Amino acid sequence: MNNPVTAIYENGILRPLTPLNLPEQVQVRITIQPLDKLKELSVSNSPKPTMAELWSDLDKINALEPDIELPIRQDRPNLILEKPNEFFV
Repeated sequence: MNNPVTAIYENGILRPLTPLNLPEQVQVRITIQPLDKLKELSVSNSPKPTMAELWSDLDKINALEPDIELPIRQDRPNLILEKPNEFFV
């Protein structure tokens, strides 16, 4: 049997979208090949923004919502908030 089968990956498990005509407990070899539709969604032809553009967008958002506060990290230091002069020289 060399049939391509469409499946969906959910919660760590590949689930076929159609029933498989296989006996229980049979071992199979699976080749993963994303569908073209998924490739189109994940690969964009538009140029990626630069970090300067991203920071500019964040500044614009902050100007619109000046009361937004970022909580202090509890699991590790957030050096951008705690030592901004080291990052923005």
